[in-house]
Amino acid sequence: MFTHVMIGSNDLERSKAFYDATFAALGVGPGEIDARGRLVYIHAGSRLMVTTPIDGKPATVANGGTIGLVAPSPAHVKAWHDAGTSHGGKSIETPPSE
Repeated sequence: MFTHVMIGSNDLERSKAFYDATFAALGVGPGEIDARGRLVYIHAGSRLMVTTPIDGKPATVANGGTIGLVAPSPAHVKAWHDAGTSHGGKSIETPPSE
């Protein structure tokens, strides 16, 4: 349904470490920085981009926002969650289970 999802970050290096780890758990390669300085992940026709805001203001949290990712199995979902929480992510709901 989406061509891409773009999210803001105030620290692209930290974002890259987080998303490289979580996407590796789903079999996705590391992100690459494009010509505009955005961090880009492409997998199975989907694209996630992470960027510092173009208006120069700090990136802020999208309170209540959700981005759904497709995973091939419940084990992949758990691996993704474990990679994320071990790389600075925080679980605010019940962690996934198999």
